Amino acid sequence: MSLERQLGLEAEPLVAACSRWCAWQRFHPILGVCDDVHDLRAWVKQADPAEANEVLLALGEIGAVDGGDDPLASTVLLWLLLPGAIRMARSLLPLSDRIDELVAAQLWICVRTVSWRKRVRVASTVLMNTRREVLTDLGVSSSGRPRVFPTANVELLEGSPSPQDNDAAFDLLHSLLQEATSTGLVSRDDCQLLLRLAERSDAVRVACGHGGLLARSATSSVASEWGLSRSTITRRAQRALAALHHAYASEPRSA
Repeated sequence: MSLERQLGLEAEPLVAACSRWCAWQRFHPILGVCDDVHDLRAWVKQADPAEANEVLLALGEIGAVDGGDDPLASTVLLWLLLPGAIRMARSLLPLSDRIDELVAAQLWICVRTVSWRKRVRVASTVLMNTRREVLTDLGVSSSGRPRVFPTANVELLEGSPSPQDNDAAFDLLHSLLQEATSTGLVSRDDCQLLLRLAERSDAVRVACGHGGLLARSATSSVASEWGLSRSTITRRAQRALAALHHAYASEPRSA
């Protein structure tokens, strides 16, 4: 069963929400960016990330149990987050044949309890916390795996994960960077740089048994490929990592 069907979004989920749209706009003028709920997804895709997050925050507040407690607003928010949720569910598919069911259940909880008062980045907070809770349900955070992994702590990028964690770590890296570029947190070029460094540092670990994202061998190799100095590569990578760490890993947050 697909995630869309598990969430009840296969049919027409927005019909009922349309009847509430004008009322929601009166309480949250930011929702006036669209005259119709159906236009929201297209608007969010092309909107400034900060403004788009304000719209998501408004819907989060209306739908949250400690806010307006309106499940219809939560349904609209789920509909907006669905593309990212589907990608996340696909990345976790090897872990369980019930992954859509598990993701849908946790996604609904995270949307209904999103910390709108803290002005969080709604998309990344909901999706990352959903992922963390699903991994916890599956016991992935036990058996020697670092507890920080499900919370998207980017410090793991500078460590030396065991071979069995490599695929999961690279999947998390791609998911995190995709979200970071879509919100303007990190540039696309710097994301490509981090990915290339990750590839080179992984090759170093395989060959020598040690290394890291900012190891001299990895940064020197990428510097040569990109035609830049090693210090420039290191400085750009450190800056991007600091931005990611500040946004996602300073403290695990409940959605």
